[in-house]
Amino acid sequence: MHRYRCPLCGITSTAYMTIAGANRHGAVHRDKRHGGDHPDGEHIVHGAAYRAPQGGEWMAVAIVLVLLAVGLLGKL
Repeated sequence: MHRYRCPLCGITSTAYMTIAGANRHGAVHRDKRHGGDHPDGEHIVHGAAYRAPQGGEWMAVAIVLVLLAVGLLGKL
């Protein structure tokens, strides 16, 4: 996953699957907040593809776990 980081504003974008997506986010941010100029130290942060489920995603994880448990119990 890739994120745009602007140290001047102290923001880090949401995660993007591609570097191009993070770069696009940076271009829009620069245009809106910095008049198109590149803040010193801006960069793309590269991180792991996994992140912990957030918000409503926990419900999907719970449903999958319940379905797995039901399937396993049905095999007994």
